[in-house]
Amino acid sequence: MANLQDKFLQPGALSKRTAEEWPGSAFYEPNTVRAIQQKVDMLASHMQKQLKEHEEAMRNTRQVFEYLLQDLDNFVECFESAFDDRGNELNPARIQHQADPDRSVGILHILWHSISFTTRGNTKPLALNRPGRPPLFTGRIIALNGDFLDTRSNLHTANFSELLHHEIASLYVPADPSAPAVMNMKHLSGEELYFHQADAPRRFLLKVVEIICGGGFFHEQ
Repeated sequence: MANLQDKFLQPGALSKRTAEEWPGSAFYEPNTVRAIQQKVDMLASHMQKQLKEHEEAMRNTRQVFEYLLQDLDNFVECFESAFDDRGNELNPARIQHQADPDRSVGILHILWHSISFTTRGNTKPLALNRPGRPPLFTGRIIALNGDFLDTRSNLHTANFSELLHHEIASLYVPADPSAPAVMNMKHLSGEELYFHQADAPRRFLLKVVEIICGGGFFHEQ
């Protein structure tokens, strides 16, 4: 693809745009075009770096999320065993898990609680703000209070901003697989925990389940 200088300075490109007819024609002066090309080259290099880091973070995020989906089965078995040991014979439907066909959403049902995990929303390079440090480009796994696939919850049709109203916590997965994943807990004013990426799926899952199942409900007044 031709650069800006070749595009704008090809024969005849300026013949119909004189300074008298169109004052903005100074934009096409050779020196100006060269300066613009330099700026565009810098921006393209910056965006290419962001894209590469985003793609690497997405690979790590998908892997971490796949392990999380697999761990949902283990959590169901653990809860079933815990209730059985206490003499409670529960309907199996009250403790179960499911995933959507493209495996971008996983849902854990435990008695009256439903917790959803999703990677949807990772559509562009986004960085975790690090005060005093360079921003950290990551993928994001969001834990939500509610059943994402239940049509009554409307979570599946919500835009990203609306979805975050139901956020419990998020796990941010960086591009570097040796760097720790960062768990940010919304209800604790953004308190952060750091997990090795190999341990992150199980530890994130356990912490979210603790947050939801360790609490309770109040009667409306």
